[in-house]
Amino acid sequence: MKVEERREQIYNVLRVNGEISVDALSKQFKVSAMTIRRDLDSLERSNLINRTYGKAHITNKNRQEFSFDYRYHENLGLKQKIAATALELLKDVSSIYVDGSSTAAELLKIFSPRHTCTIFTNSLQALKIICENPRVRPYVIGGFLGPDHNTFDDETSISIAKQIFVDATITSCSCFSKTGVFNDGMTGTQIRRIMTGNSSHNYLLADHTKANSQGLFLLNTWDSVHTLITDQPLEQDLLTTLQQARVDVHWQ
Repeated sequence: MKVEERREQIYNVLRVNGEISVDALSKQFKVSAMTIRRDLDSLERSNLINRTYGKAHITNKNRQEFSFDYRYHENLGLKQKIAATALELLKDVSSIYVDGSSTAAELLKIFSPRHTCTIFTNSLQALKIICENPRVRPYVIGGFLGPDHNTFDDETSISIAKQIFVDATITSCSCFSKTGVFNDGMTGTQIRRIMTGNSSHNYLLADHTKANSQGLFLLNTWDSVHTLITDQPLEQDLLTTLQQARVDVHWQ
C-alpha cells in the first residue's frame, strides 16, 4: 500500500471511530508503530487530527471527498467569476490538461480558443462540455471512474498521463496555504501532479474560501504553480509568499 493511500485510510478510520490508538492502527495496517506515528504526524500538520497519549483524534468529521455534483453547486458564483478571468489568459494555447474540478468545468463552458485546441482530461464532466465545442479536440485519459463519479483514475490513467505534454494545465484544489496546494482525497491527485510536471504553464483556479487552509494531501508546492486565479485579493502574508515563489496572482 502506498503511503498516501494508507494515510487516507487512517483518516477515514478516524472519521468513523473518532479516535483510535497507535497500536490498533499498527495492527490494522500491518506496519510498525513508528510508521503509524509518521503518518499521524503528517495528518496532524495538516490540522486534520489531534494526538494525545498514544491515540489520535479526528478534528473534523465532516471533511470528506465530495462528489462532483455536490462540489458543482458550492460557491458557483465565485467559480464563474474566476472562469471569466481565466478565459482572457488562455486564448492562444494549443494544448491543455483540465482536471475534474467544478471550477475548471465553468471555464470550459465559456472557453473560446482562437484556433483549434486539444484538451486532455480525465474528467467525465469536462468531456461532456468540450464535446460541444467545435474548436476543441478532446482526448480522454481513460481508466476506471473514481469515487467522485467524475474522474477517471487508476494505473491506466497514470500511465497515459506520463506520456502527455501540454502548453498549460487548468486545475483546482480543496484548499491552499503558504505551504502549497492541497487535495482532500486521492482521486486524481497523482495525475494532476504528473500533468503539472509535463506542462509549460500551470494555472490554478481557486476561490478565496479555500485560502489559508490545509487538506489531506499536498498536491504541489508553489514552485509548480505559475498563475493563481482567484476571486478577490488575498491576505498580504499569503500574497507575499506567492510573490516570492514567482506566482502570478489574478483576481477580479
